[in-house]
Amino acid sequence: MVHDYPPLSGGGLALAALDLAALLADRYEFRIVSARSRDHFADDRGRLRAASTWLCASPWRLLRWAPDADLVVVHWTFSFRWLSTLAAAVVPLTGCPTVLIIHTAPEHARHNRLRVLPDWVRRLLLGLAARLTRRHSCVAALSHAHALELRDAGIRPTHVLPLPVRPADGPGVHRARGPVGVVGFAGELSVLKGADLLPGLMAALTPRWRMRIAGAGPLSGAVLKAVDALPSARRQRVCLLGAVAPEHMPSFYRSVDFLLVVSRTESQCRVALEAMLAGVVVLAGRAGGLTDIVVDGKTGFLVDPARPAELRALLDRLSADRAVLDRVRRTARASALAAFEASRADWSRLLMELVPSGAGRENLPYRRLSHKRHQTLP
Repeated sequence: MVHDYPPLSGGGLALAALDLAALLADRYEFRIVSARSRDHFADDRGRLRAASTWLCASPWRLLRWAPDADLVVVHWTFSFRWLSTLAAAVVPLTGCPTVLIIHTAPEHARHNRLRVLPDWVRRLLLGLAARLTRRHSCVAALSHAHALELRDAGIRPTHVLPLPVRPADGPGVHRARGPVGVVGFAGELSVLKGADLLPGLMAALTPRWRMRIAGAGPLSGAVLKAVDALPSARRQRVCLLGAVAPEHMPSFYRSVDFLLVVSRTESQCRVALEAMLAGVVVLAGRAGGLTDIVVDGKTGFLVDPARPAELRALLDRLSADRAVLDRVRRTARASALAAFEASRADWSRLLMELVPSGAGRENLPYRRLSHKRHQTLP
């Protein structure tokens, strides 16, 4: 698997790559090639040196390694990071079957490092991205909403293949612990993830609700200023946790009743699925793949984060009706568990189609596939 951003122990994309490898490790051997060993979330340099399955890459190492693989899975985003873009362009030319997983929607380019470019340059890059997808054995969108966004940009995914989000160890049902009163936020503190809306949300919610905010990023300073500007009593209701390591996220979910997901674009949304598995009620904006997993009133609630007074009124109603909350938690967890099982089955089926499995390459006939699409979405 080729993975470019962020480091392997930081961010949802990296965790998705590791989860996919772990899920299928009983049948396939994975090597994860990464160009990033550190960023503001994580520093993996020591871990990379200690793990033979993680390879820090140069272009020459990638080109030397790819022809020996039975299949190359490329994790790609509209940030156009160099390693994953090079792999998407070159690996299909080697004759090796390739799966291109597109992790973000085209709108992502308006909020990431490409946001400074003129619109015509971004449109040109989208055209190049569309050309990159034409020779892959599989081009995977992560939700039906994500697939529609890609199609609108001229990119035709061949499969909708959500990545598996595994339930954490231990009980998944949220424990009742007295009055409901804690709202959480987890993610990069950036405009892309809607962190610029947090000051208004804090001002509206803190008279009644406590807030726990897990994350770091370019808007960390602005969020801290907004907290400092609150009256003293309300300031005590906000807890800024900074970046939280993946292994500590289960504790975070146990500490909140609701999770706000206010991203401007999401292809699948890992934190929403993690919260559903943990029994936390998700309050989500209507962004991309969130609408695939959050069914309003059943597996969570769809909200307009730009209208904090309406959100506060919804929270007040829900806090007074524990029966509704318990029903939504149970339904959401069952839905997230079903999504995990379906994802595992779909990925297993795809890989069994593309590569031999079981006894190993020395005992099975190895077949290379031509660059044809194995399934066409309606």
